[in-house]
Amino acid sequence: MMIEVSPAEASPGALVLFRMKPRAIAKHVGILTEPGAFLHAYERLGVIEEPLTQSWRRRIAFAFLFPQR
Repeated sequence: MMIEVSPAEASPGALVLFRMKPRAIAKHVGILTEPGAFLHAYERLGVIEEPLTQSWRRRIAFAFLFPQR
């Protein structure tokens, strides 16, 4: 089971869910790859890694960590 954390606590490897519009359901997901970058996919562009800009940060609705074994 995933562990929910605040977006500020999310670290590389965390899943982040984005709301593309205010008050919309969170339906876009990314994986933090390093501080300030994340991996996600666009239908037309495929999987890309890009900077976690302020615009993307504002859209983070939820963050989850994988449990440690």
